[in-house]
Amino acid sequence: MLRPMRFLAIVWLAVVATSGRATAHPFLQNSWWVVAETNRLVMRVSATLREVVVAQGLDPSKAPFPLPTVQNAVSNHAAYVAGHVAIIADGTPLKGEVLDHELIVDSEPSAEAVDPARFLDKTHAVFDLEFPFPPGIHPREIKLGQATLREHHYAPGVPWDVTYTLTVKDAARRDLARGVVRTDLPFTVELDGSTNGPGSGPSRSPSARAGTDAGEFWSFLRHGLHHVLTGYDHLLFLAALALAAARWRDLIRIIAIFTLAHSITVTVSALGWVRLPSWIIEPVISGSIVCVALENVFAPERAAGRARWLVAFGFGLVHGLGFAGGLKDSLADQPATHLAVVIVAFCVGVELGHLAVGAPLFGILQAVRRAANADALPRIRRWGSILVATGGAYFLWAALRQI
Repeated sequence: MLRPMRFLAIVWLAVVATSGRATAHPFLQNSWWVVAETNRLVMRVSATLREVVVAQGLDPSKAPFPLPTVQNAVSNHAAYVAGHVAIIADGTPLKGEVLDHELIVDSEPSAEAVDPARFLDKTHAVFDLEFPFPPGIHPREIKLGQATLREHHYAPGVPWDVTYTLTVKDAARRDLARGVVRTDLPFTVELDGSTNGPGSGPSRSPSARAGTDAGEFWSFLRHGLHHVLTGYDHLLFLAALALAAARWRDLIRIIAIFTLAHSITVTVSALGWVRLPSWIIEPVISGSIVCVALENVFAPERAAGRARWLVAFGFGLVHGLGFAGGLKDSLADQPATHLAVVIVAFCVGVELGHLAVGAPLFGILQAVRRAANADALPRIRRWGSILVATGGAYFLWAALRQI
């Protein structure tokens, strides 16, 4: 029994360490506002200059760029955004058109000139688009999807991950829906297909009016769950924790501590109180994975003690700062209760994702430990942790290339 179980455990860890489908980082978050009118959807999509530079094939190391270069790239990116936003109305794909675009610099250019990475992350562009409905058609269902930067790789085998916080309103600017759109996580809005008179948009159906808050909660809960299940940082960190944990309650306690810390910084980041750019956060996250895995190898007595609780808490604090970019802006016109719903839903999804991954992984390792003799247990922890450290080092290298 030992050999098959050991093989299964090693395969699981190798997949966690090297999977090209794990893309929760690199993480770019944009805002997407949509208004449903009588005969069309009009929308505004935001993007950081980093996204524009990647999509338009510019060299980030040469930032900041001359203004004409930036303006030309933003102009070209408008068509790119229109072509990578996917709108389906009652099963029929809609074709988008660019109405306008604008470059927005959030801080003094002189301050950014000495900090290329900050320049790319603090400079934004917004793109106004139009998606006309077929003549005479008033759709009952709109599916919104996107494939931004999926053809570009952050590092070999690792595509970029662009997430949109979505707000949908009718022509009278009444809320229809709010949620999250990722490449493999589209969002569907239900309309009643009727109109409120000339120039007005589709009225909200009873299900939309009554279910906006519930739909928003489930959308962000699903996003939190998906964020873990497709995120290399969470998967590698969970693998390192599971390798060191001796009992179920140890693993569950550490996961809860991580989620608590993650929730704290998600909240302060979403409120705009503390924000750090991705070029700082992503290397720190990857470096933390390496440190935790190497601690399993060189100081296993610390890996199972209270010191590991502090490590999990610190890791959670850092990782939480990587979320919520653009979230505050998209909810700016809403009561604080809306932001609370989003934060709670996302954090619950993260916790469920951790349990969904950590529990079966720890179960496999426990089965291996029961079948193995005492001499084999240190080798399982050592070689599994080396695999995790190797994966973390690869993503650390990839993150440092972006600076």
